[in-house]
Amino acid sequence: MNSWDNVTLLFSAGARRLKPTEKLTLGELLLANHFPPSLFQAYEVPGDGTLKAVPMSLALGDISEGCNVILQCIRNTDIDALRPTEMESVHHGQEPVAAMYDFQWADEAKNPTHRVHLIDAEGMRDIVFRKISDFLTQQNVPVPLVAGISGGGDSNTLVQGMRRYVSTNDLDASKVTCYTLVMAPIWPESASDRAHELCSEAGFEHRVLYAEEMAELLGMSDSPDRLWEELSNRYTTDLAHFFGTFFINLTGRAICDEVNGSHLLVGYNREDVMAELLFCLMNGRRPLPFPKRRTGSTDVLMPVWDVPKNMLDSCYPHYSEVNYSERVDSSAVRRSSIYYMSHCLDALVPQMSMSLMTGTAKLMEELGGWQELTPIEGTPLMHTGYGNADEQAELLSLLKRYFPRWHPVTEPAQ
Repeated sequence: MNSWDNVTLLFSAGARRLKPTEKLTLGELLLANHFPPSLFQAYEVPGDGTLKAVPMSLALGDISEGCNVILQCIRNTDIDALRPTEMESVHHGQEPVAAMYDFQWADEAKNPTHRVHLIDAEGMRDIVFRKISDFLTQQNVPVPLVAGISGGGDSNTLVQGMRRYVSTNDLDASKVTCYTLVMAPIWPESASDRAHELCSEAGFEHRVLYAEEMAELLGMSDSPDRLWEELSNRYTTDLAHFFGTFFINLTGRAICDEVNGSHLLVGYNREDVMAELLFCLMNGRRPLPFPKRRTGSTDVLMPVWDVPKNMLDSCYPHYSEVNYSERVDSSAVRRSSIYYMSHCLDALVPQMSMSLMTGTAKLMEELGGWQELTPIEGTPLMHTGYGNADEQAELLSLLKRYFPRWHPVTEPAQ
């Protein structure tokens, strides 16, 4: 029996078992050992003095009986010096819940140091909460402060991070407002219960906004669920995540205006930011600013921008697991693909995403190259300058029916 026969992969659309050993391909075997398959050529050696090239897609179970396979490194790459398969385990606690990879390919003496830090639940929470507090300190964020809390692994950590920040800097906890949206099928009510529990413990105000409250806050002429129905009929339910992000941002900025605050905290994690950066670069666009993004009169802050999602989930494993079971069962395929690529980066080369993000941010700051968000006059909407002008005008016309206070006087720039 394979050691992973009792391991199940869960997806929003169902579950499946991992591949048995004989189904693994040569390429997958290399990936499991931190070797990129494109760095090797595979040869099958029948034993009669000959050899033939075979594809990396060849499964182990399909290798001809009596044959050996040679995986030949095809470039002048000193694998022995890089030692990607060697990993030192560093234990931080008796019952680890998360692994933090630390890959250094060559130090000053040209030696590699590859470590995996195994962190227990208490240690993981301390690391994440301290990072959030340090980020807010670095940004010198004042109160009133507003944060979107969804009841999932990412944003829930913001509550305890803000709690530590407020306590450390002797700020007024009553001036921290957390909010959670509730509207089936996108935002289940049970998520607000989880968020409320955390906010009450921290002493923060927690506002739960149902469809009616959202409509009142935003001055809508009809309910958001009617808007969702119309948009999903036009663009399919794959729009769910985009609609969710749109409303979380819109309501958060409106609450900032209400409480006279200027900072909105959101739980964008490392892969969120990396996926957006990849999308921009792959499409020839300038990246949007992170981890601080000016949106209208509000600074949107991303305190966990450099924390992998699985580490955030490890802080509240039960909350996170329930959150996944409640999610909308659809996502745009292209959105899924860009997130898949984002997660792939660190799968082969741990911390690669951090190198790309920090390097890009440094370059954009030096060149003044960030993509600016331009206000669409007469609305709270912002525009990047990309997209089809006719389609944008059509969407803006639809939105204006639901937001009668909006009076756009110019069309979005093409």
